[in-house]
Amino acid sequence: MSDYAQESSQQQILGHPVGLFVLFFTEMWERFSYYGMRALLILFLIAKIDDKGWGWTRKEAYVLFGWYVMLVYLLPLLGGWLADNKWGHVKTVLVGASIITMGHGAMALSDIQMGIDLKFIFYIGLFLIVLGTGLFKPNMSSIVGKMYPPESDKKDGAYTIFYMGVNSGAFIGTLLVGWIGETFSWTYGFGLAGIFMFFGLLQFYFARNLFGKEATEVKNKIIEEVPEDDNTKNVPFTKADLTMAAIGGFFVVTWIVDGVYSAITRGTHFLPENLFSIGSISIDMSQVFFVISLIVFIKLGLSRLVRFEKVERDRLIVIFLIAFFVIFFWASFEQAGTTLTVFAKDYTSRMLEGSWGLIYKIVDLILSFTPMIILTGFIYKLFKAIWKTNPLTIIFTSISFLIIWYLVIIRVLNKLLGIKTANLTEVFSGFSDNGIGNMFTGSVVIDTSWFQILNPFFIVILAPLYSKFWKKFTFSGPQKFFIGLTLLAAGFGVLAMGSSSIPNGAESASISMMWLVLAYLLHTMGELSVSPVGLSYVSKLAPARMLAFIFGIWYVFIGMAGKISSVFAEYSESILETDGWSYFFLIFTIIPFVAGLIILSLNKPIKRMMHGIDK
Repeated sequence: MSDYAQESSQQQILGHPVGLFVLFFTEMWERFSYYGMRALLILFLIAKIDDKGWGWTRKEAYVLFGWYVMLVYLLPLLGGWLADNKWGHVKTVLVGASIITMGHGAMALSDIQMGIDLKFIFYIGLFLIVLGTGLFKPNMSSIVGKMYPPESDKKDGAYTIFYMGVNSGAFIGTLLVGWIGETFSWTYGFGLAGIFMFFGLLQFYFARNLFGKEATEVKNKIIEEVPEDDNTKNVPFTKADLTMAAIGGFFVVTWIVDGVYSAITRGTHFLPENLFSIGSISIDMSQVFFVISLIVFIKLGLSRLVRFEKVERDRLIVIFLIAFFVIFFWASFEQAGTTLTVFAKDYTSRMLEGSWGLIYKIVDLILSFTPMIILTGFIYKLFKAIWKTNPLTIIFTSISFLIIWYLVIIRVLNKLLGIKTANLTEVFSGFSDNGIGNMFTGSVVIDTSWFQILNPFFIVILAPLYSKFWKKFTFSGPQKFFIGLTLLAAGFGVLAMGSSSIPNGAESASISMMWLVLAYLLHTMGELSVSPVGLSYVSKLAPARMLAFIFGIWYVFIGMAGKISSVFAEYSESILETDGWSYFFLIFTIIPFVAGLIILSLNKPIKRMMHGIDK
């Protein structure tokens, strides 16, 4: 086995080792499960009891969603450390995928009507998904980076392809899980997400020989064998470091446990509330704990940074700077899972008739089939490349895609025929009764979750164009981030204009869906300028011996952004009552744009501190 998959004798697809495309499909199924469940979570929580939901208020649902998203991105710190020091990337991914599968199974069981309250199983399922994702997520990104030599110029392209896998899964998961959950049963929706995570686990397991030694072996197991000067570069944790980490960990874990407990109990804290007030703002003990933990970890990080040699120290500082500005992006972008879901459900016209209904059915058909055709083409290329060496990987990948094709076709026919069934006999009966000519007539109601497929669909379509664009035109990292933050701001600016006619405090409205479509397009263009670029820079700037751990820290920042996003969503109820949707969206127009201007102003010092990485 070669140290790097890129340098091995294995076949290539699109100029990259075939192992990248196994990672592509494995990550696709994990994102299928995550985004599919994400599309349902808020809708399930706020659905009326009569509709077999939990009947929570929007604010209560936003609180639970915020803690879930934050923890999903916080636990990769654990997954990164385990991979770097104990298990290696591949084993950690396998354990994580197994736990995610069990989590979705638990969520599906919790909705079964058995005469007893099974809500506790739902929360166990959420916890398992959080834990499994924490093990899985940083190591998939790390494996991609470690398949290539450090100086390889193919990494940016590899991460763009990998990011297509991320969003292919997000697209199909949202399309199918959202449709099944809203149309048939929350249980079926949550369960379906777990089934395909299991397929992803199997195809990855039987192809683990394709990723190269660098991605498979654990480098830090035997410190004694490292030469003394290299051991110094490792900057091991001192007793003082570990003490500070333990203190910070105590405060942050207590803050998290109190917050999660409050979300589950819908408002009850075990830490004291209303300790004191600053003006009209009441300060709780949990907030004090959070601030203390933040101070401790900042001090710990600074004390460790000064012990690195200059080049490594500067590059790590750049990672932290970029990660800080990523907070502004994701804190705005993640409104998609909260307030934008509610905006689509209650304030957007989703009933289409006549020519608009016809246009939607045609667009939905194209949206449903185009990514599937592209992905099937990738599977065919992968089949030709590894069928003889890794047949089980191809078998499980093919079975999973046959099932997906079946569900996609059933969903499209359901929409065209205006029926709700997964029974083939009933579908064919409806088809013969309506005929091809009548399939494109009549009214149609768009699923709320349908709008969330726009982001991954646009990514699958635009990612190859962006990859070529970055090769043709040279932009630095900060310049790309400025472009991304500005496009994100423009998307919210579009929504601010589109929602200007909605009265303050309105419970519902019926504005054109085109405002949301355009906003998602701009948001996606911004995401392609930020997220894969950030992953690539982390891979290139982080020391190889601690790559997964640094990816874990990167995801901690994204998790913080998710929590901040949910806090904005929690306050949205009072903002909408007094100032309206347009004002709310203007907040996310201004903040990302200002953040973009600031990182652009830091372009020269950031490039200098990269020490040649960003040439």
